[in-house]
Amino acid sequence: MRPLLSIAGMTILAFATGCTSSRWGFLNRQKDQPVQGDPPTKEEVVAYLNENAGRIQSFRSNDLSITVHAGAIPITLSGHLMTQKPRDFRMSGDFAASKMVDMGSNDQEFWWWISKDKPPDQYFCSYKDMQEGRVRALPFPIQPEWIMETMGLGPFGPAEKYEMKHNDYTLTLIERARSPQGRAVRKVVVMKRAPQDVFKGNPQVVEYLLLDDASGKEMCSAQITQTQVDKNTGAVLPRRLELRCAIGPEKVRLDMRFESISINVPLPQTAFIRQVMPGVRSVDLAQMFANPPTQSAQGILNP
Repeated sequence: MRPLLSIAGMTILAFATGCTSSRWGFLNRQKDQPVQGDPPTKEEVVAYLNENAGRIQSFRSNDLSITVHAGAIPITLSGHLMTQKPRDFRMSGDFAASKMVDMGSNDQEFWWWISKDKPPDQYFCSYKDMQEGRVRALPFPIQPEWIMETMGLGPFGPAEKYEMKHNDYTLTLIERARSPQGRAVRKVVVMKRAPQDVFKGNPQVVEYLLLDDASGKEMCSAQITQTQVDKNTGAVLPRRLELRCAIGPEKVRLDMRFESISINVPLPQTAFIRQVMPGVRSVDLAQMFANPPTQSAQGILNP
């Protein structure tokens, strides 16, 4: 259940209404066919992503379904999700009327709690401690920045930080970056080269990847399998996506379905404040890593 944190890897591409108009004329208009000739420039592709991402400042879903494939029997959770730029995020998931997961983020810190953890502690970490190297490892391989990018909130530019590759079917943007622990990674965005009819649920951006740079091994990926269009903003949002994550030898797949999403609506700011959970210990990861592994948990737990 721990890889549920990567649920924040929900992916959104904000497309303009009428995206196949002359406004996006650099994309070939043939659909689901190989596209030949010169591809769009890297600058055009990144500008396209940034313009569309600018249409979404926040979104909320009160009708989120998550099917977790992490063993012989899949588990389906019902959930709620809220997020807004730049780092505000909150997600909860329930099973049979019992809370199973709660996680969030704000400008200062991020946190998570999973009922099936042993022990079921609430873990938290400040971005400052993480950036200054006080947290040597995380129990999930995802950077908060990658999470927000896969949600389509961007920004994706500047174009200079990307390498672009293409074939007759796809355009691929590759950014070489480092994890908060200094690990070299590649963040990859894959989109179809031929324009897709997003109003019929066909995704244009189809995949976000987080790869280990040295080995090329996939750490996490998010694949959009169906889209929906917000009528007020023209933003294209995921209706269905698959999130895959490898944590050690474990491989976990999350099938996510959003039946309704509200865009750019006011969100309660209290949702992005970590709350003490009755009967649950709060563990500061920076303090935990500052102590020898054999030391008692006493002293590293915040009330």
